[in-house]
Amino acid sequence: MGNYMGYGSAAREETGPGKRKRDDKEDELESEDLEELKLETPKRKKMKNTAEYIYETLFLHGENSDIRIIALGREWPLHKIYLCQSGFFSSMFSGSWKESNLSEVTLNIPDDNIDEEALQIAFGSLYRDDVLIKPSRVVSVLAAASLLQLDGLIQQCADIMKETISSKTVCSYHQAAMMYGQEEVANRCLDWLEKNLMAQQSIPLLKELSVDLMEKLVRSHSLFVMQVEMDVYTMLKKWSFLKLHPDWNQPIKQLMSETDQYFIGRSTDTGDFTSFFLESSEGGRFVSVFQNVRLKHIINDLMSTKVISRDKIIPRGWMLPVFQQQWLAMLSTEQDTNQSALNDISEVDFNRHCMRCGRKLPKDGEDKKFSHFGRLSLQTLMEE
Repeated sequence: MGNYMGYGSAAREETGPGKRKRDDKEDELESEDLEELKLETPKRKKMKNTAEYIYETLFLHGENSDIRIIALGREWPLHKIYLCQSGFFSSMFSGSWKESNLSEVTLNIPDDNIDEEALQIAFGSLYRDDVLIKPSRVVSVLAAASLLQLDGLIQQCADIMKETISSKTVCSYHQAAMMYGQEEVANRCLDWLEKNLMAQQSIPLLKELSVDLMEKLVRSHSLFVMQVEMDVYTMLKKWSFLKLHPDWNQPIKQLMSETDQYFIGRSTDTGDFTSFFLESSEGGRFVSVFQNVRLKHIINDLMSTKVISRDKIIPRGWMLPVFQQQWLAMLSTEQDTNQSALNDISEVDFNRHCMRCGRKLPKDGEDKKFSHFGRLSLQTLMEE
């Protein structure tokens, strides 16, 4: 056992240092290889590109500026060669304007939509390709871009508006689109309202809808009516109440009851039970909107007719011709075997007078039965 132990100890003494030497040598070689590898490995460092340099140096710092633009109490040290990308400044500097040779130009800003931040973005767009615009700022930027005739920035604003239409933005977007000639944006807003107004009757949205815009919507045959035409009348009643009481800010569940109390109470308060809201001074501005309600499709229902009579919003003179027309239509349907009037109707007349009614179908793949005026329709709706 003693020999065995001695042998083992000697072996360790012999091989231990040699192994350490080999390990040290390998470590040294590996370290040298790593150093060599580092020397041959390219280092990536993002350098400031030309566009960033131009934007920061020329626009933000105003180096070598040859003109100062003064507007809204602020000065911008800019460069004519960049400003000439703007149709507004191109005409100013190349024409016979007195400002063409000036080194300082003061701009009169007649548009309340344009503020200092919007001008900063508009001027900055002349010095860079990419412009970041928040949807909350897009109307102001569009106004500034329209004033300066920056076609590229105008198009970017229009694209942002079309992508971010919602109940919170649709009215302001439509108004701006009409003001600055963006017809496609205006049509997109109108289309959104036609599809969503009846289903998203929030108080802020109803308050914001103008008389002209509401008239377009109620007149449109593309308005998605949920459920029947009487719902259009009810929506207009609430909208009129909010227009007359812009500070009303109660929960929406109270809106219908307070609206009813207001219109029913008008006759009670004045003691005049023969006057109608639309014939009054306060209701006159809503006449053009209510004229587009398709009353012929409301008086077919007894309860709806009673509500209209109770509210005293629509004048009696409007209702009598509708009753007469519907009575003659019913007689014609029952007794006129020729039905020539139905055969000769044009698409324009059909769109103006057709019944607008819709239903929400929560599930796909089920049979749905619809019946009206004695007609039954069976449809199976499947999700594609």
